[in-house]
Amino acid sequence: MDYPSTEEKDMKTYHIYLKDRPLFKNLDEDEFKVIWGRLFHSYWDGITYSEVSEKQLEQYEEASF
Repeated sequence: MDYPSTEEKDMKTYHIYLKDRPLFKNLDEDEFKVIWGRLFHSYWDGITYSEVSEKQLEQYEEASF
């Protein structure tokens, strides 16, 4: 009997704040890089971000007949 295998995958999202007020939330990495790069040049004083990482389990099952 085959057992399903499970693989962990990191799910990261980013939140951007200006003077502790949220500007953007739940950005994926590509969105974050574009937005952070543009905002940081203009608002480097008081702009911060947080990275939220969650483990997501992926389950693979073999379909056998």
